[in-house]
Amino acid sequence: MPIKMLFLGIIVPLSILIPILFCIPKYKIAKVESRLLFYYLIISGLVNLAALILRNYHLTNLPLLHLYTAIEAVFILGYFRCIFEDAVIKKALGAVMIIFPILCCLNFIFLQRNTFNTYTRPLEAMLITFFCLLHLYKSGFSENWLKQPTNWFNAGILIYFPASFIIFISSNYLISSTNKTMNTMVWYIHGVLVMVMYFIWARGFKLIGNGR
Repeated sequence: MPIKMLFLGIIVPLSILIPILFCIPKYKIAKVESRLLFYYLIISGLVNLAALILRNYHLTNLPLLHLYTAIEAVFILGYFRCIFEDAVIKKALGAVMIIFPILCCLNFIFLQRNTFNTYTRPLEAMLITFFCLLHLYKSGFSENWLKQPTNWFNAGILIYFPASFIIFISSNYLISSTNKTMNTMVWYIHGVLVMVMYFIWARGFKLIGNGR
């Protein structure tokens, strides 16, 4: 099996099991925001599995990617809606959680039915990064910063989504590029970032019970 397929097709998708396994023993005492991330990981794993099965049968998995983007945004923005205390921000997040999936549907129906969702994917990454930075700004730092699960979850988000924004916004160029080496390297980096986020989230799940 080629190294690229082994890493991107097996190792990276299976790494999602690490945070899931760390969360299961803590599930009963987990707060709503932690459970939302747990549900997101479960659904993400199932979508990845479905995408691999479709690929093995030489069927397109593009509709799944469009659906996954909407689901991912709803769960992670829902997580932020739980941890923000400002009522205005909560309302704004609630509105975005409704509007963004609608945009994903419109994008799929009218613009990018037969291609990657290179419009909504960067927008999603930008929105998640914005709300994560806003929460960091509003919450500040405390003595127990490293003992709070939420801060580990946010750290993972800030490692993956800002970088993925750059990757996704450049994806039209990457798809059409003849430079296979660069293309492969970019998706290797993306895979590593996904795994790092999962490892950091695993730490966050392990700390559940120590407070928000």
